[in-house]
Amino acid sequence: MMVLSALRPDANLVEFLEYRARSAPVSRLIAQAIVAFALVSGGFSRLPFAKSVVGTFGGAYFCYAVWGLLDRARTYSTNRGRTLTAQYLKVLCGLFVGIGVLSGLVLLLAIWFLALGSSWQL
Repeated sequence: MMVLSALRPDANLVEFLEYRARSAPVSRLIAQAIVAFALVSGGFSRLPFAKSVVGTFGGAYFCYAVWGLLDRARTYSTNRGRTLTAQYLKVLCGLFVGIGVLSGLVLLLAIWFLALGSSWQL
């Protein structure tokens, strides 16, 4: 008997992102984290225009990639019976989800201020 591994048609954004991060290979998540770190460092230091948009997008993308790696490690620890390690990794996952959501909200504000022509800078 085969198990259907695809998402249901009415899946929301959170379920889609969870499925995508959990099905991605570790090498892809590491590459995403490296690219996101480069976006954050380049966005806040080199770009004179719209650096808040690039930096906060990179921050949200970095948190997503690190969450995927931490979730993979948490699942591995849970399967091996290391409950204390799994609990710590669960707290770290929650921390990166919170930082990622906050970075996404700041990204929306940065796009909004940029579209309005404000001189708001991070």
